[in-house]
Amino acid sequence: MNNDNLKRNLTSGNQWVRLIYMVLFAVCLQVAAWLLMAVVILQFLFSIINGKPNDNLRRFGDQLSSYVYQAIQFLIYNSDEKPFPFSEWPESDVEDLSGYEGAEEVSAEVVAAETTRDKERAEDEAEDAIILGNSAAEQREKPELVEESADDADKPVDKN
Repeated sequence: MNNDNLKRNLTSGNQWVRLIYMVLFAVCLQVAAWLLMAVVILQFLFSIINGKPNDNLRRFGDQLSSYVYQAIQFLIYNSDEKPFPFSEWPESDVEDLSGYEGAEEVSAEVVAAETTRDKERAEDEAEDAIILGNSAAEQREKPELVEESADDADKPVDKN
C-alpha cells in the first residue's frame, strides 16, 4: 500500500462519517442487548403465569433480533445500509399463534401393538387377496354369483 492511498483514505470524509455511525450503532446494540434480556425475562414470566408466551413480546423480540442483525452487518462492513432510525424498523416474520394453546398435558390412550401372529395372519390374508382377487373372509360373506345368459336377461323378473 502506498502513501498516496493511505493519505486519500485518511482524508476521506466518508470513512470518518461511517465511524460516527458505527459508534452510534454500537451504543444502540448495547441498549438492544438490555431490551432483549428484558424480553427474555418477561416471556419467561408470562410463560409461567399464563402457560404460554406473549405474542406481542414474541413479535417485538423477533423485530429486535432483526435490528441487531442489521446493525451488526453495518458494523462489520457487510452492508452499507444504515439500520433504524435511518431506515424502517424491521418487520416480524413470526406468525400469530394467539389461536394456539400453550404447552399443556394431553391425555391420550395407549393402544397395544398387534401381536406377531395377528400381523402374520393379516399379511397372509392380504397375500391371498392379491392372488385370488379378494380375501377368504369376503368369499364366505358374499353369495355365489349366478351367470345369466343373454336370453334370460330379456325375460321379466317375477317378484312374488
